[in-house]
Amino acid sequence: MAVSLDIPPPPPLSRVKLLEGQGNALYAAGRYSEALTRFEECLALQPNRPEVWTLHGFCLTALKRFEDSLHSFDRAVALDSDCALAWHGKGHALGKLSRFEDATLHLQEALRINPADSKAWYNLGTAQNQLRQYDPAIVSFGQSLKLNPNDHRARYNQGVALCGLHRYEEALDTLRQALALKPTAHYIWNQCGTALIQLGRYAEARAAFDTSLRHHADNPNAWYGKARAYAMAGDLEQTLQSLYRTFVLSPYVYKVMVQIDAHFDGLRDDPQFQKLID
Repeated sequence: MAVSLDIPPPPPLSRVKLLEGQGNALYAAGRYSEALTRFEECLALQPNRPEVWTLHGFCLTALKRFEDSLHSFDRAVALDSDCALAWHGKGHALGKLSRFEDATLHLQEALRINPADSKAWYNLGTAQNQLRQYDPAIVSFGQSLKLNPNDHRARYNQGVALCGLHRYEEALDTLRQALALKPTAHYIWNQCGTALIQLGRYAEARAAFDTSLRHHADNPNAWYGKARAYAMAGDLEQTLQSLYRTFVLSPYVYKVMVQIDAHFDGLRDDPQFQKLID
């Protein structure tokens, strides 16, 4: 004889948990404004949730409301001083506000609590690069790569730091490792070209910039790099052509740069050069 089992239904999700789950799903889908609304509704019901304040802050950061996000991360840390993700989030937002010294302090605290956060190591290295603290930046990117060895951005930025220390051969090796992971990244090819110019390998530099342009045509940095390489090789005609293409894409920034760029000093007195840059 069959036995009838009355299995009670599972308890309904609380309103707070439901809102938090919806917010997480919307955030993961890139629907940050809608996610923010869910987290705000959640916090209106339970304001003492550090993890929700942290997610609230990340939504604001994704919406480029960096100043507003600082308040959210502060609320999270006030509720839980060991909330590593809140320290990380605030450090990231401070970096977006170009407050790089403050950013490094917050990211270091995040990593003290959770040293296995590869993104925090990456963001720390990025802030250190901005402060020209290249040796610590190399270490930070190295730690990030130990945790996430396939991150081409960390390899690239480590190469940028090595260039900052004038260690161009090492930089090229690192940048080539980045290209092995992401061969279509035009900005990595640009950085390779820049390092090759510093090594006096002008033909190779031009080839790197040409590859960059194949991957991203509207790329003034590559045209400017080509102009530098041609100028260092003493080729006036090709320098002028490359600078012209640069100015078509981005006239204001590069016309200021070229006025003080020592790569062009050998051609600076030429009337054609003066006519183009004036």
